[in-house]
Amino acid sequence: MQQHKAYIKGEFVESSDFLKVKYPATGKLVAKVPALTKEDTEEAIESAHVAFKEWKVTPSYKRAQHVINLLTLMRKEENLAEIGRAITLETGKPLDAAKSEVFYGADLGEYQAQWARRIEGSVVDSDSMNEKILTYKEPLGVVVTIIPWNFPIYVLMRKVVPALIAGNTVVIKPSIKSPVSALMLAELFHEAGFPKGVVNVVTGLDDVVGETLTSSPKVNMVTFTGSTKVGRHIGEKCAGNMVRTSLELGGKAPAIVMADADLELAVSAIKNGRLANSGQVCNNTERVYVHKSVKEKFTAMLLEKFQEVKVGDGLETPDIEMGPLISANDAKRVHSLVEGAVEEGAKVLCGGKILEELGESFYPPTLLDNCHQEMNIVHEEVFGPVLPIVTFDTLDQVLERANDSQYGLTSNIYTNNYKHVMELTSRLECGEVYVNRQQGEAYQGYHGGWKQSGIGGDDGKHGFEEFLQIKTVYMKY
Repeated sequence: MQQHKAYIKGEFVESSDFLKVKYPATGKLVAKVPALTKEDTEEAIESAHVAFKEWKVTPSYKRAQHVINLLTLMRKEENLAEIGRAITLETGKPLDAAKSEVFYGADLGEYQAQWARRIEGSVVDSDSMNEKILTYKEPLGVVVTIIPWNFPIYVLMRKVVPALIAGNTVVIKPSIKSPVSALMLAELFHEAGFPKGVVNVVTGLDDVVGETLTSSPKVNMVTFTGSTKVGRHIGEKCAGNMVRTSLELGGKAPAIVMADADLELAVSAIKNGRLANSGQVCNNTERVYVHKSVKEKFTAMLLEKFQEVKVGDGLETPDIEMGPLISANDAKRVHSLVEGAVEEGAKVLCGGKILEELGESFYPPTLLDNCHQEMNIVHEEVFGPVLPIVTFDTLDQVLERANDSQYGLTSNIYTNNYKHVMELTSRLECGEVYVNRQQGEAYQGYHGGWKQSGIGGDDGKHGFEEFLQIKTVYMKY
């Protein structure tokens, strides 16, 4: 068992209390991390607040150089392997997937670092004689980044790097379920030479550390990825100090399979999109609407794909596709949703029970037939490897059903009819639409949701500018 330290003001700090981190596949204790106090957390905020004065006036290309130093360290094989193994031990995802997360986290960081020389303003003509209006983009100050457990390094890089490049200082709070990889990354931030206080990593209970971070008057922005319930609470806390928020929340992504769709493409993309990370991704495909004319063929093809998936321990079996859910309680929650769907008339085609022979946290790929729009499982985010199938007759009907959700994060379309593509993409109520491909956002895109799926977003130019504010100067001459 490993014991880790938090990172505040350029120093690694201990705590008299610890949080236990367990391996989801076995439930065994694998690490301890500090359970920091309110005072510890306030010290981290103050550290970032003080460091901001120098960091914001550091030329942006020099800020980027620190990031490049970090990326170089992340890409070293020994660091990829060690952090990847830590991710597997805290989340249960297969080891190859965990190592890939570190690799692509560095890749994303490289893209984000390129914004260093692209911070732009504008010059606008004034209504007055001998005057120009100048707009500048400047950093916000202290940015708190609250990281989810399902992608503890990728999402960290997605939020922290643009914040730093923009000139902000950061306090990072990883999930209490997956804090180890973030603390290991803190060691690389330290080795990369970031000035003291620019980066801080704190761990602890949400009602102590989290509440302190979101209620501090010295925090200028909170960016969070996680559930809609928690995001709403964070938004309410931040509102008291008029703190800017960027909240990427839950999803219930529909996949629409039209009669003319390439079924092999659709089946492959939907299978991968539903089962990625054991279904624990906010933009996973959560429900499928398939035209009644191809429903039987589509279902048979998808069922075959689901049944081929290997489930197991990500450390012991290298070639598995799916590991456990994050906890036994989550497996029970997912199974309860499946049981509720069966009570409402759904038919289990495969899966549908906890794989107790593997462990209490393992739930198999589960395909549900005979589903209808009114079912709870068609509306509630499952966040597990379960997929309900609903049929439809007309374009208007499927649009009404796909938009019948509190969420609006992502959606998927499979059709070769460009008229259907244009109408569906124009009328779907969500932030991202994937046409004839598996969902998965590009670095240069914009990942943000509508409705209860959030406020603000990540990636691309728009995501980078979340970490800047505009100053207007009226220049009389």
